[in-house]
Amino acid sequence: MFDGKSMNEGLRERIRETLVARRAGQFQFLAELVRAGAGVSDMTAQALRDLGFGVERHAVPEEKAGVPGIVNLVVRHEFASGPVVALGAAGAGGDGETAEIKSGAIFGLGVVGKADLVVFAHALAALRDAEPELSGTVELHFTFDSSADGDLGTAWLLKNGIVNPDYAITSGITYAIGTSAMGDLQLQVDLERMDGGGNADPMEAANGVLSALYKVRDDCRNIHSVVPGIDQPTLVIGRIEGGSRPDARPDRVSFTLDRGLIPDEDTSVVEVELTALIAEAVSRFDGIVCRIRRVKLALPMQPGPGTDKLSGCLQRQAAEVLGGPVWVYGVPYDPGSRHYAALGIPTVLYGAGPGTPEEGRIGAADERLVLDDLRKATEVVALALAEFMTPAA
Repeated sequence: MFDGKSMNEGLRERIRETLVARRAGQFQFLAELVRAGAGVSDMTAQALRDLGFGVERHAVPEEKAGVPGIVNLVVRHEFASGPVVALGAAGAGGDGETAEIKSGAIFGLGVVGKADLVVFAHALAALRDAEPELSGTVELHFTFDSSADGDLGTAWLLKNGIVNPDYAITSGITYAIGTSAMGDLQLQVDLERMDGGGNADPMEAANGVLSALYKVRDDCRNIHSVVPGIDQPTLVIGRIEGGSRPDARPDRVSFTLDRGLIPDEDTSVVEVELTALIAEAVSRFDGIVCRIRRVKLALPMQPGPGTDKLSGCLQRQAAEVLGGPVWVYGVPYDPGSRHYAALGIPTVLYGAGPGTPEEGRIGAADERLVLDDLRKATEVVALALAEFMTPAA
């Protein structure tokens, strides 16, 4: 791959010129995405067609989704034979929100989450219109199943052989490049009174198990990752159910736990130790049977040789556009990019977004995205793709 030190300046300028020409339309595209409700997939498909792309619509069968209307979009643009680089972003439907552009930012609930649909679409359009001599294909993987944790979006596209990229860039933030990420283990624990269990109380047993688990949570504070951006593993009890009336012992109590996994940990050891801890705690209570079921396992994402090549291009171009060094970090949560990484696809997180949810007021009525960050991220992605896909001399 190209080393980035002598990128053709003519190509760089052509990319920038096409981005400038479409900038107002890019901002308007994002505002329309925020305002879109259940029809966000259709609206995105039309915007992509307006940019001159052929759009594949892949509807998830209702019997698989459980709900109608999940349609994922794929765009493929081949420059010449070579590696396939996916640009993956997700857009939630929602009820349709207000969007307002003022004071150099766009305001609207969901604007940060939808921004990279716009970044990636316009980065590819600018690269295409610059008419470079590149090797490879760029694909847009736009999914709309955010409530399903990517299982009906990216994972579904990959599982069904609709896409099979060699590399992936997925949603991230403007001033840092993610090459590692936390994983996630979720378990469901069911505690029941055995037949003939007499006065056995599943709620009392659950209390004993939860006390043991909260001790583990406290111990996690002494574990630290060596990956910048990722600090400690986490443990959360997210749901508990049991009983039907206040004056009777329940026959059954269930709860779920979520264990955040840092890249430094052996995931299999963590699961075995948690299972053994729960079993040991339950054994102290007579007449109780315990069942433990894995709900989810997402392995931590770690960089490899392919990741380093891709992140290196992003890092060099981001430093040029942003005017200084760009931090390479680990993402302190389980991102949707895990579906690519789980198949061994080198994956990097980069896009338009604030450094923290607090900066962008994510989830609040005044959620915001700085328009200059949208501009910068789009330019970085387009230039990084140009560098990465330039044939070696």
